[in-house]
Amino acid sequence: HYLYPLYQLLGAENKFKKKLSAPVYYDLLSENTARDGDYSSALEYEQLGDSTPVTEVERRQIAKSIQALKHIKQVDARRFISFIAPRYRVIMLNEAYNKPLHRAFAISLMEELYKRGFRYLAMEMLNPGPGQELSKLNYQTGHLTSEPVAGEMVRIALDMGFKLLAYEDADAAHHTPEQRDSVQAENLFRVIKADSTAKIFVFAGYGHIAEKTTSDKFMPMGMVFKKISGIDPLTIDQTDMTEGSNFPYGNAFYNAYLQKYPINSPSIALSDDQPVNITGSYLYDLTVIHPKTIYRDSRPAWLSLQGRRQPVYVKPSNKNSFLVQAFYQFESFNSKPGQVIPADQTYLQSGRGNYLLFLRRGKYILMFRDMHYKTIYTQHI
Repeated sequence: HYLYPLYQLLGAENKFKKKLSAPVYYDLLSENTARDGDYSSALEYEQLGDSTPVTEVERRQIAKSIQALKHIKQVDARRFISFIAPRYRVIMLNEAYNKPLHRAFAISLMEELYKRGFRYLAMEMLNPGPGQELSKLNYQTGHLTSEPVAGEMVRIALDMGFKLLAYEDADAAHHTPEQRDSVQAENLFRVIKADSTAKIFVFAGYGHIAEKTTSDKFMPMGMVFKKISGIDPLTIDQTDMTEGSNFPYGNAFYNAYLQKYPINSPSIALSDDQPVNITGSYLYDLTVIHPKTIYRDSRPAWLSLQGRRQPVYVKPSNKNSFLVQAFYQFESFNSKPGQVIPADQTYLQSGRGNYLLFLRRGKYILMFRDMHYKTIYTQHI
């Protein structure tokens, strides 16, 4: 169940480990802790899922690769992408499912892209099946949209005037990975054919947006789309150069790079004023480099969504309180429990026993739950 509490998942550890490999099990924990507002634990579980050590030979290779980078200048990623956006009809940005940071960065791009004529937001996470709800956010909008930052991305996009596109393969469970990516590409191209002025911002998982392939047996969605549409999309990766990266070698490269080229905001590396893929990857046009997360009472500072949301401390009045969830009041009326997506949620308390939430201005219903996900009491703020 998409709202299955993390702590019940942890309690069923032996049951899950018997059925799942350790990497898949830790991936589940990583995604769930991120959804529940515990980003640092999400990163830790990710590391446990792939414990292959980086060898000394690989560390020397990394040092040599970084040393070979010349005339590097780091520029603000949001501004750079906004500047070159008018050249493109389709912009594709990827994410790691367990890192809401990537959704926060996507939100930072949306206003500028809308100003530049982008009116469609295609999200892999949206529900492509019957009963989908794309005109407002609820439990039928998509599986991953139950994560609070993803939910905010949907709300903000709709408020701006974007039309949401669910382009995922509705029959993916019965298709091969290549068939799935081909269907995704066809679904996007169908929009282009129907609207000759369409400009689409595509938000996808991991390597689906790649314009080239690493195997002659597989063509990713980005590559298929480019082939069938004749449109060269701007493809932007943000999974390689972020905390944890995609694998231990990438994480070691990321840490070593930031030691030499420290940053405090999402950046694009330029060499002689041209973008350079510092990892040597040829799959994407651009690589966004994310700084390491700064925490405030165990919550990532980027949860403010570039100042759209403010930090709000709430004090539990019951000693059995474990999890606090903040729901928009207007979304909660006439809705059943489990159908509304939290604006924010956390089980992490500050040293003073408060919970820190990040919320936009408005009216909310707070739900305080115990360790068994039972509602103890509610509060209006």
